Amino acid sequence: MKKQSKFYLERYPTKERPEPVLMPRLEIPWEGGAVFNPAVVYEDGLFRMLYRTYPTITTQTKQKRSDRPGYFLKNQKSWIGYAESTDGFTFTRRDIPFISPDMPYDCGGCEDPRVTKIGDTFYITYTALDAALDEALPSRPGIRIALATTKDFVTVVKHGIIGPPRRSKAAAFFPEPVAGGKTAFILTADSDSVLSHLALRYFDSIEQAMTLSEQGWDQFLITSQETASIKTAWWLDRGPELGGPPIKTDRGWLLIYAAEAMSATWTAAAALLDTENPHKLIARTPGSILQPATEYELNGLVKNVTFPSASVVVGDELYVYYGAGDTVIGLARCNLNELLDYIETFKDKA
Repeated sequence: MKKQSKFYLERYPTKERPEPVLMPRLEIPWEGGAVFNPAVVYEDGLFRMLYRTYPTITTQTKQKRSDRPGYFLKNQKSWIGYAESTDGFTFTRRDIPFISPDMPYDCGGCEDPRVTKIGDTFYITYTALDAALDEALPSRPGIRIALATTKDFVTVVKHGIIGPPRRSKAAAFFPEPVAGGKTAFILTADSDSVLSHLALRYFDSIEQAMTLSEQGWDQFLITSQETASIKTAWWLDRGPELGGPPIKTDRGWLLIYAAEAMSATWTAAAALLDTENPHKLIARTPGSILQPATEYELNGLVKNVTFPSASVVVGDELYVYYGAGDTVIGLARCNLNELLDYIETFKDKA
């Protein structure tokens, strides 16, 4: 198969006239500063979105961060809101948060949700901070993976921390069993660093994943650093980070993720994982399929950000929702099979 040199997602509504699908509402205190990095599920003609927010009083300082891209922000605490749509473009929002930072393990913020439906339950993973992420703190807060569940997006139940006992984020369950009936959980370990990598763990059941002790993660994390198939090289600025939950296709599990970077720029890439054993990489794109280009991606609370966090299939199209400039939410689309064809041309590079 002849390799296609470039493949890019097309922004909503058109390449010539791109615009965000969701922007902050200044009159809503908990989301007036920013809306970004959403989770989206599509079912029975309805798009359900959970999105991260900053409050109206969020402001950018002039002090540049040394540990990750962007600048320090004051009042940088996140909530998670809810919105829904019948077309995927025009969303109706609630005026109250869906998930709030109200527990000891997430009182510093509830960030970057992902949603997977298993049976009649939606499993919501999110990044939980146990203290404010602020330049005045003497030490960095704990950044961990937390879980909440809902059946109707009205009532939500928090289940606490389910991820490893060190810096980790951006995690999701696979929507159906793999590897002979196992529950698969994919996460970003050692996030926001040169050691950042995507790790995949199998559990006997989702209940086991929800109750695993912290000690049960230790050996796994050591092994994952040695064997992860999508991780960075030592000379890059940071490694990859999980986008939305994996999508099952007739060619394997499609994974949209934030690519490795040599600089403070967030781009989107794609990979195919083996259907039965998704820890095996089939192929992945060597470069980005979406990168900052518009004003709202190049500028914002954080510059140069197109961070993919949700993907859904609508007919023969793939919809990729992403945080733009850590301030608004964008949408980019493509034909699903054309993207799969493109990824498969790099099988020999996996």
